Amino acid sequence: MAERSLRDSNFVFFGGSAGIGRAAAVAIGQRGANVLIVGRGREAGEATAAEVKAAGAASAEFVSGDLSTVGGIAKVAAEVGKWKPALHGVMHTAMAAFQGKQTTSDGLEFAFALQYLARAALNRLLIDPLAASGDGRIVHIAGNVPTLFMPDLDDLQFEQRKWSFFKSVLGTHLLGFLHTQEATRRWAERPVTLTAVCVNSTKTKAMADPGMPLIMRLMGRFGTTPELSARNAVRVLSEASAKDAAGAVLRNPKRYAPERLALDGQKAARLWEITNTITAKHGVVLP
Repeated sequence: MAERSLRDSNFVFFGGSAGIGRAAAVAIGQRGANVLIVGRGREAGEATAAEVKAAGAASAEFVSGDLSTVGGIAKVAAEVGKWKPALHGVMHTAMAAFQGKQTTSDGLEFAFALQYLARAALNRLLIDPLAASGDGRIVHIAGNVPTLFMPDLDDLQFEQRKWSFFKSVLGTHLLGFLHTQEATRRWAERPVTLTAVCVNSTKTKAMADPGMPLIMRLMGRFGTTPELSARNAVRVLSEASAKDAAGAVLRNPKRYAPERLALDGQKAARLWEITNTITAKHGVVLP
């Protein structure tokens, strides 16, 4: 596999303090890139940045931020913009453990806010620095979720539907697929690639958290390593050309086989506008 040179290129890992994000950040750091880790816990984030630097990164820094609120998302995007004017790649892995329906201070269902809205909004707020690199790549870590879990776009906050952990979390992956497809269509003339990379159960801190449902903790206990789960994501970020991965999903973690997303285009366009409305309500206008 031919790789592009990553020496002195710039990569951001949202949720990169642990797990798959951390493993990918180390792998990209080994190639001599500048790496920015974004997470909530300063101790874990700074430890990961030190590990990435020791692995060979040109530089490695940590920024603390809350990605569960629109204001927090905008603040983090501004910090990233101050860090470097051009981005060669970003990767999203942020997730958290929770039981029972939780609502953020913005009044949004927690998984929707952290695992869909933060990713979509950050991608859009960072589109200019991504394009400025001439080859910006965005990777969403996801699960190979069947479309029967597609959320009702009229009830994204579970105000009418009965909430369940799996409806909530699995639905965010499909919303991410819609975003990837629509952003690829809208940004067709810009040098930015979006790809969803699916993983199987992985031994991560989040999966082992007591706040996770028991079945998730068991899946994590017997899952694969973060390094193996990060393998396809690292390939998307580092391969000489990501043309085959544009607007695609890699469903099988054991193979590199990009499949072009072909979901309902009207739903994808509608979700884009819903996202605009939500962030605007909280004072952030998306490009």
